[in-house]
This record gives sequence, structure tokens and C-alpha cells, in this order.
Amino acid sequence: MGRAAFHRFLTTSSATTGVYWGGEHASWRDLAAHRVAEVRPGGAYVVDPSVGLASLAALLAVASVPDTTLLWATPGSIGARRQLATGLYEIEPPLPGPTDRPIWGVATSGSSGAAKIAFGHADAWELVALHYERAMFQPAFDGRTPAVLATCLPLQFSAAFFMVVLPSLFLQRDMVVFPTHDWAPVSDSSRDTFVLGVPAVTAAACAGTAAPVDMRHVRLFLGGGHVTKTRVDLIRDRFRGVSLANLYGTAETGAITVDHDPGHNQHVGRPILGKTVWIDEPDERGVGRVAVAGPDCCRYLWRPGESPRATGDHVEGMDYGRVDAAGNLCLEGRVDAGEKLHGVLIYPRAIERHLLRLPGVSDVRVLVERRDSGLERLVARIVGDVEPAAVRAHCLELDELERPIDVQVFADQAAGTVYNAHGKLR
Repeated sequence: MGRAAFHRFLTTSSATTGVYWGGEHASWRDLAAHRVAEVRPGGAYVVDPSVGLASLAALLAVASVPDTTLLWATPGSIGARRQLATGLYEIEPPLPGPTDRPIWGVATSGSSGAAKIAFGHADAWELVALHYERAMFQPAFDGRTPAVLATCLPLQFSAAFFMVVLPSLFLQRDMVVFPTHDWAPVSDSSRDTFVLGVPAVTAAACAGTAAPVDMRHVRLFLGGGHVTKTRVDLIRDRFRGVSLANLYGTAETGAITVDHDPGHNQHVGRPILGKTVWIDEPDERGVGRVAVAGPDCCRYLWRPGESPRATGDHVEGMDYGRVDAAGNLCLEGRVDAGEKLHGVLIYPRAIERHLLRLPGVSDVRVLVERRDSGLERLVARIVGDVEPAAVRAHCLELDELERPIDVQVFADQAAGTVYNAHGKLR
């Protein structure tokens, strides 16, 4: 018999702190009291993060049983077999052989549509929570741990799981899950509050405010890769006094770097405390694959229908990068970013970086659109305040094949339909 993901927490869970979600509230102690008889050692289970407080009750029910495999993901994406309780499903064990340690699995938030699960050891969750307290929360709050950890992201977002769910639970803090259009649960509080968001969702909320809001008690972290000055200025103008940072990381690696003065669009900040980050096999320009080691890095990667792949003692991310003279990580495109257009290999993310330098552009996605007729064209979907003609003129600096044929521009205030649930442009 191995061990459960939670042990000490289950004997000390608080009746005074808990979760506020969708108008409902429950203490951590009440949530920890939930049990499901069908959850047994050695079993594998999916917890649906989208069903409110029942999600967290199901999480605790599985994590209190030794040697379980717990997948924090929407059940339809990975073939859940049988529903045991609200938000809780049984599946066939995805990793081969018996385990004497509990396993966690979190789905990536990518836009490919194919599920990919990052796995690690769940009995290290407390270490992960302490890692984020030391590396992120205390530096942002002058050495204090905030009283409230909040997010408006779907909890299946891996960053929300690592930086809001687990630390709230283990550090016994209030956790607030609020809707993207209503930041009152955050702005109306006077307590120190850590908020995890993404640039698109936050900018939309700011654009919809009737007047500036006092956010001096808030440290807002945006999980957005690059964040443009247009969006930084909008957020700081509407959320007065907010401390703003940009966060870079993946489901496989957890948080990697933080930039505490975003908007320059030059880099994604320095590695956070407790994370080892290096460039694997750099070329003559110092560009190579970003490699990471740390307590929140996964140990296996798995796609349903395939065999799991062990990652070893570090994870190589899907981004190329380099480190500048000040120690900041600069992203240089994705490993899987090349696409064929008319038989020629192009790199849409390089085109996106070019477009982000155009004043007025807040966000952009460039993609190759293929029609049933066999015709191909390059499309640029842009959020911001810019004319299509200005975009086309800016693209004259690119090779002819890299110039988008179809330029679609959406205002920040009306851009909700072009973003997916994870705040990424479709």
C-alpha cells in the first residue's frame, strides 16, 4: 500500500476558509469530508473541473485514497467510463502497471483539439503549493501570503489548478472563482488578493467597466505569453493601482518565468525561484528548445489511444527560446509551428510577432485556412484598434507568401466570440 495525495491536510482542514464559486460557498473542512465508496486504491478517475463545488469535493474524495490516478480534465475528452458521483468518473488506468504513489494528470489547454495529458506524482502537491507560495505569492505581496487566491479562468486551465486550486487547499486560503464579466468579487474585497487571468479576458472586463475600479489590493498575473502595451495600458487605466505581471508556462512545466513590467513585447521575464530553465542545444544565435526542471514538471505525457511517454528528470517545452543579457527568456517560436502553404514551409508565429509590433494591435493569430475546394490562404485574425489597410501595409516588410490575404479585425469590446474558453484566439 502506498499513500494518498493528501494526508496532513485532511487532519488540519479549516472550517473558516473555503471556496466561493458561482454564488455558493463551502469550507475546506466540509469539502474534505466528502467520500465516494467506489473510489478504491489503484483505481483511475477523472474529476470534471467545471461542476462547481462538486469538482473540489470529488478531487478530495479521490486524493484521500492511496495509490489512485486522478485526471483533472473534462471527461468527454479522454473516454471516461462510468460516472460515480457528480463530476467524478472512472476510467481505465492510463499508465501501465501498478503504482505505489498517487498520480495526477492535467490536460493541456492547447488549440489543436487533441487531448494531451501531463502526469506527475500527486503526493508532491504540497511541495508544488509551497513552491508557488515562495516563488510567486510572497514576492508579489512583500513577503506575505495573500488571503485570497482567485481566478476567472475555467479550472481545467492547468495554471488555475497549479496556482489557485492547490495553493488555496494546502495553504488554507479562501479560493474565489468568479465570472469573466463580473470582477466585483475581487474589486469589492479589501484583502490581499492574487488573481490569475489571461490578457483577452481581462481586457474585455476592463473595456466594459463604466468607471475606473480601485484594485490596489490585487496582484494580477496574466498567463498570456506576450502581452502588448495596448492591453497593459488599458488594464492599468481601468484597474487603478493594480500590480500587473505576465506569466509564461505550460501544463507540462508549470510556471516558468514572470515579467513584472509587461507591455514591451521583448521577452517573458526571468525564471521564477525554484525553477531551473535552460536552452537545450542552442544554435549560433543562442536559440534552442526551452528545457525546464522543477517540482511542478510532469513525469509522463499521454494522448488517449497512445502509449505514455516518460519525460525523465526534465521537460522540453514546445517553444524555442534564448536568454538575453539580463537573464530574461525570449521566445522564438514553437517547435511545431511550421506549416505548408502552397507547398512552402512558413512560420505563422513569426508573422504574429511581426504584427504585434504594429501600434493598435492587442492580439493576433495567423493561420493557414484550407477550404474543401483545395484552395489555401493565409488569414490574420487581429484584436485591437487598427485598420486592415494598415495591417497590409505593415506586412509589406514580409516575404510575399507570408503576407495574410484575409485580414479580420475585431475590437476588444466585441472580441468575445473569437476567443476559446482558455482565452486564446480561435
